[in-house]
Amino acid sequence: MTWDIELGKKISMIILVMMMILIAAKYKKIEKVNMFFFAGYILLSLNDFFFYFYNQRTTLQTEKFYNICILIVFALYLLYYYKLLYISLLRKLQLVILTLFIINVLGMSLLEKSFFQYLSFNIFYVNILLLIFSIILFLYQTFNSDKIFEIKNYLAFWISVGTLIFYVGIIPIFFFRKTVENDIYFLILFLLNVISNGVIVFGLFWNRPDTIKQI
Repeated sequence: MTWDIELGKKISMIILVMMMILIAAKYKKIEKVNMFFFAGYILLSLNDFFFYFYNQRTTLQTEKFYNICILIVFALYLLYYYKLLYISLLRKLQLVILTLFIINVLGMSLLEKSFFQYLSFNIFYVNILLLIFSIILFLYQTFNSDKIFEIKNYLAFWISVGTLIFYVGIIPIFFFRKTVENDIYFLILFLLNVISNGVIVFGLFWNRPDTIKQI
């Protein structure tokens, strides 16, 4: 039995629409700091949604615009964790990560002549690692604070878990994308997307801003 790639893509698009509706419905109960993440999430979702249908109607290359969008999304994600961190040392480390992100973007744009023409997996890998390190810093802070006692209602924690699952999971499948069959590749990508969004949905429903000290 083979995975229906096109069906998986359509289901993923439906999930993105449902997630954006849920985020809009829960907007008033989402702390302002979390909107940095959701701004990036919605931007990426709209980007995926647009280019999914756009690519069905044209053969023009769209990697250039997708690449730029990805960079903006990662910048928002890294800024999100900078806002979440309040321990001085961790905040300084996150500032270093943000600096490395800028250096990475500028460096790759100079080294790779096709940087603005095609999706750069080299810069993508580095940005994923920077995001993972950011999440680790946040989780360290969380597990060493009083927020651990309200973890179920702490939206930022569930956002981090969902994001960590997705980006840790896509590293190996992106690395072996040329050797893995397409149906397996897209099936794993689909499952990671479902699991990641499921975790974030859990956080949105259990989120209780009034029980958590605003950052």
